[in-house]
Amino acid sequence: MEWENGVMGSILVPDVITPEQFYDTRHDDSAIAPVKRLMMAVLEDALRCFQNNSNAKSGPRKRLFAEAEHWLCGETGDGPFSFDTVCETLGIEPSFLRGGLKQWRDQQLAGLSGRRLARRSPVVRMGKISANSRRSSRYRIGQAI
Repeated sequence: MEWENGVMGSILVPDVITPEQFYDTRHDDSAIAPVKRLMMAVLEDALRCFQNNSNAKSGPRKRLFAEAEHWLCGETGDGPFSFDTVCETLGIEPSFLRGGLKQWRDQQLAGLSGRRLARRSPVVRMGKISANSRRSSRYRIGQAI
């Protein structure tokens, strides 16, 4: 087998690379970079919709939250832009991110039920103001200083 030692042999020899070289993020992946940027944008949008609308009671904000929650927490991982595929492509552990989102959501729900929302305007009962508004108390504090 002369061709193995000749020119053809040197062309057909497979390149040997280490796993570190193969998984190195500095190699040229210019063809993959736009897809990764799109996946990052999809993930960021889902996280933003999940966090910004987590306390919505109804309407479009509630729908946005439900869609984001379904995508983030659902176990449908078979499409190219499914949560699992996006996370794995970006080097993020999907179950770790899901756990963090669940913990964040639980903290938000506990915080909402545990704290009392401050009034922004005084309550008038029987002709008398029963509580100071936040604005007027801030104004008085500002004058005192």
